[in-house]
Amino acid sequence: MSVASHLAVSPAGYDRRIRQLILHYDELIAEASRALRFARRPVRTIVDLGIGTGALSAACLAHAPRARIHGIDADVSMMDVARVRLHRARRRLTLTEGDFTAVDLPRADAMVGSYSLHHISTRRAKLAFYRRCRKALRPGGVLINGDCAPSAPPTAAAADLRRWFAHLAESSGSMAAARRIYESWADEDTYMPLAVEVDLMSRAGFTVEVPWRRAPFAVIAGLA
Repeated sequence: MSVASHLAVSPAGYDRRIRQLILHYDELIAEASRALRFARRPVRTIVDLGIGTGALSAACLAHAPRARIHGIDADVSMMDVARVRLHRARRRLTLTEGDFTAVDLPRADAMVGSYSLHHISTRRAKLAFYRRCRKALRPGGVLINGDCAPSAPPTAAAADLRRWFAHLAESSGSMAAARRIYESWADEDTYMPLAVEVDLMSRAGFTVEVPWRRAPFAVIAGLA
C-alpha cells in the first residue's frame, strides 16, 4: 500500500502531516541518526530500510557526511521526494524500488529504519529479517530501528498509547477521532513491545542498546 492510501496524505505533504500523526517524530529521527555512533567501523555505506522522503538518511549524512546511501522503498512517489531532499548527495545515492524484506540487502556498515519495520507483522518474520540484516552488515556495523515499541505489560502499554492518542487528538479534534486514525493503521502496522524487539535482535546475533526512548517510541541499536 502507498503512503497516500495508508496515511491519507500525499508524498509532498508527508513531512508536514507526519508530525501531526507521530509523537516525538523529529526527536526520534535525530536520535536514530546519532545512534550511528555505535558502529565500530567507519560508516561508509548506509542502507535505509523504507527510505520514504529521505528524512532519516539526510539526518544520517550529518553524522557520516561521506557515506553512500542505498535507499529501499516500495513507494516510488515517496522516493521521488527523497531524491529531491538528498540531491546534494545524488552521486552517492542509490534508490531501489521494492519491499525491503524481499529484495537483496547490499553489504553495509549501517542499516537504518524509521517507522518502517512495523510493517513486518510477525515475530518469526522479523527475526528472519534481523538475521538477514546481521548477515549483510560488515563486522562492527550497526542496525538502527526507530519505531513504536510500547511497554510489554498491558497496563503500561495502554498508558504509553494514551500519550500518542493525546497527540493525535490535537490534530484530529477529539480523542475518538484519534483512536479511529490509530485503528485504521492496524491492517498494516504491528507494534511489537520493546522487550520483544530487544529479544529478537539479540537472537539474531546483535548486541543490543536502547539509546533513546520516549514512550511509546524508541531507538534500538543492534551491534554486529
